[in-house]
Amino acid sequence: MWNWFNDHSFEPNKDSTLAVREFGIKSDYPKLTAGTFPADEFDCWEFAGISLATLEGIGVYRAATEELQSYLLITAVLEEDSREVIHFNQAKVECKIHGRSRAAFVCQHLNLEHPKGFEEAFETYKGMGLSEDDDFQAWCDECEKVRIRNNGWNEYAEEFARIKLVCEYCYFELKRFNIA
Repeated sequence: MWNWFNDHSFEPNKDSTLAVREFGIKSDYPKLTAGTFPADEFDCWEFAGISLATLEGIGVYRAATEELQSYLLITAVLEEDSREVIHFNQAKVECKIHGRSRAAFVCQHLNLEHPKGFEEAFETYKGMGLSEDDDFQAWCDECEKVRIRNNGWNEYAEEFARIKLVCEYCYFELKRFNIA
């Protein structure tokens, strides 16, 4: 599966792999344009080499498990104490279901059993870029009523909401389920 076809990949990462897809269209190479297809290890190394050349990478890393082989294109080396690395590590949360991803915050009432409505601090979509000061924030319709009655978030409204930490993927699952 190509990164640009994967719903669990961040949008900025997908953008660069679309250049490989464009190369496949121009070169009439269907395996570079299909989202998923059967492939063996030889094919994967070939695609990694094409990606390396097309995207001007500096190397390829293969991460293999029993069920999955991932080929990761390395495009830059960052110093361990660089601002980008520090920010990347601080902005992630470990989810038991989805692994490591960006943090999100939701009220205690949002769940995947009974739709409760979905109010957001701002309009969001999967994979969107966020500024350093932003994060995904949502609450249910009842929390919104309490927030409005209290003229915004205050001690009472926050106690009613009991905001909890979730991962970005859980956030968008909750959003999809809870939107009327």
